[in-house]
Amino acid sequence: MDLAAPPAVLELCAALRAKGHEAMLVGGGVRDAVLGRPVRDWDIATSASVDAVLALFPRAVPIGASARHGTALVPTPSGPVDVTHFRGPDLAGDLARRDFCVNAMAWDPRRAELLDPHGGREDLRARRLRAVGRARERLAEDPLRALRAVRLLAELGLAPDAELERAMAELAPALAGVAPERVRSELARALVGPHAQPAFELLRRSGIEALLAPGVRDDAARVLGALPAELGLRLAGWLRSAARGRVLGTLRFGRIVSKRIDRLLALHPLDAGWDESAASARKLRQRAGDETTLADLLALREAEGAASGDVWANARVAALRAALEAETAPTFGPADLALRGNEVMAALGSGPGPRVGAALRYLVAQVVADPSANTPERLRALLAEWRAR
Repeated sequence: MDLAAPPAVLELCAALRAKGHEAMLVGGGVRDAVLGRPVRDWDIATSASVDAVLALFPRAVPIGASARHGTALVPTPSGPVDVTHFRGPDLAGDLARRDFCVNAMAWDPRRAELLDPHGGREDLRARRLRAVGRARERLAEDPLRALRAVRLLAELGLAPDAELERAMAELAPALAGVAPERVRSELARALVGPHAQPAFELLRRSGIEALLAPGVRDDAARVLGALPAELGLRLAGWLRSAARGRVLGTLRFGRIVSKRIDRLLALHPLDAGWDESAASARKLRQRAGDETTLADLLALREAEGAASGDVWANARVAALRAALEAETAPTFGPADLALRGNEVMAALGSGPGPRVGAALRYLVAQVVADPSANTPERLRALLAEWRAR
């Protein structure tokens, strides 16, 4: 077989070997290449110290775990490559310290040979995920590995063996000591994976879900499996009943993502109080505010229906979608009223302020329900009724 690594990556290996160092491709890049998947990142394990790597490649910089393992990031035309000193006395020792057997393979570009001392290739064929050596020891070295197992199930469809799943449950509480950014990264990738449903069923069985997001609904994994693979939408589907503000804040999701999820769940369920009339459909569209939010809310309701298998609920959502498609009126706002803001203030006898805003919202709601009301005369009459109340 040939892993077909980019020439720039192979040149890094050759440069290290020319100085008398061992250099092998390792880790997730080798795993993905064996699977025939696009490789996101290439990693090199070497006998060279980080200082030797930095001396050999002037543009290289030490990164994150350099004090622990000796890692340097080397820029190349094919993207940055992590070059890491062996995690043991030699390559065999390095592979023995890796997390999972599927990640403990190495490619020797000089001999075009796959080195697989822990049976990672067979595990890929069997869609199995095993820890290298004792699962509890591997997860104790870095508790994030428990969440990484969930992510590998979501992305690749690999199921953990019994020993690994037991270790995940036992060591789940240790995730509390892991940096939130690392947890968020693994979780975000798991959420958008093609196998998100079984992955989040594992997240629940292991007890990790209850630690990360207490209060998540029982149907969460099934809903995720029925939603499009889009991070914000799947986060909303996962966190419908959880304390989402605390979860999103703790995991340090960005403000834009958090605001979007807050808006979606504040409007969910979209069909509350809906009655199949054109006016009701207009109100729903107005409530959503824009077509993207409307589409997301519909997708969320459809996913809930698919997860529950409730025929009546599915029919209701289908009727709601049909009503919205039939009612194509554009979103209506204060700027579309036949009375300008200064005219509303004159009718109310007041200057700018919350009262004027409330009056404008009332008029907009009336026109959305009955578009024929959008004339100066009708709007003034509605204002007079509102003011009298």
